[in-house]
Amino acid sequence: MRLFEATHVFKHDWETVSLANWRKYPNDKTPHVRHVEILNQDIDENTGILRTERLIMVTQNVPTLVRKIFGGDTSYVLEYSEVDPAQQTMVMQSQNMTFSNLLSVGEHIVYKPDPENPRHTMFTQSAQVKASTALYRLANKVEDMCWNRFKDNAHVGKLGMEQVVSKILAERQALMAQVSE
Repeated sequence: MRLFEATHVFKHDWETVSLANWRKYPNDKTPHVRHVEILNQDIDENTGILRTERLIMVTQNVPTLVRKIFGGDTSYVLEYSEVDPAQQTMVMQSQNMTFSNLLSVGEHIVYKPDPENPRHTMFTQSAQVKASTALYRLANKVEDMCWNRFKDNAHVGKLGMEQVVSKILAERQALMAQVSE
């Protein structure tokens, strides 16, 4: 089993970053994410908490041998999220569904205001990559390969978020200019 942990501070407020999270796919930084489908979404009338369940279709560049054995390079991830506007937290959990009996990748993400600068947003990410013992001697190599791919995608994902945040800020500025005319 391999663990991945990362933190990052987005130098933007929580409202903007949490909005950007909903708009981050598709973008040119994360072309491996092909489609996102909302399966279920509801708002708790008492707390204002938004709960969402999404199915994410991902295409990975995998070796030809892997593609032949497993029948393709498309996989699906199930994501659950809760957005609490009162506490200013967004918590997301995701788990791969495709070939999860051979390889399990579970991810946990939290967005919340940075305690050192509440105008910024703290992003905390952790993931667990675990290959099945059915893979015998390949398990460690598969975990290492997937961990490295996850790490690379996590870095690119942050760049994609920054790109979406920039777009949102430009839209806000354009709207403010229209209002002041």
